[in-house]
Amino acid sequence: MDMVIFAAVAMVVTVLAGLQLLLVTRGATQDSDNAVYAFLSIIGLGTPITWSALNLVLLATRRQTGGQYVAGLQLAREDGRPLSRRDAAAWWFCFNPVLFSWPTAAVTTFPFLFVVSLLLSRGTLAVLFVILTLCVASPVIALASAMLDDQNRTLHDRIAGTIVVPAA
Repeated sequence: MDMVIFAAVAMVVTVLAGLQLLLVTRGATQDSDNAVYAFLSIIGLGTPITWSALNLVLLATRRQTGGQYVAGLQLAREDGRPLSRRDAAAWWFCFNPVLFSWPTAAVTTFPFLFVVSLLLSRGTLAVLFVILTLCVASPVIALASAMLDDQNRTLHDRIAGTIVVPAA
């Protein structure tokens, strides 16, 4: 379910970028320069940022992502203490396959490839490689770590000291 919400966020960002392009090109009657296309591809990178902001707010307020809400699950600390914002952020950014996933790779890679082609810098190429590596490896790492753990916790659960429990 989280990927359905991610697709909706990606669609909203894409529509906003398209509207911006139509405004700049006066209804597609004028050609646009490369700077505008680079700007629009950077807007495309707003999808993971918006996705992260949405989920961090949900985790901080409800202790669950949208998909966990639908599945009737919540995030809790292993030791029983209340979940803090820091715990939620650690859980979200530590190899979480909901953030670093194959759909995320597709949405961020194509705009980033355009930026790389314009800038031709090693820095942007390195960032692209890191994003792709994280997005390909994180789901595999999560699956392997859940299979090896007695409580079926993934790597990001272990790092953040959290467990997923039925919602109260």
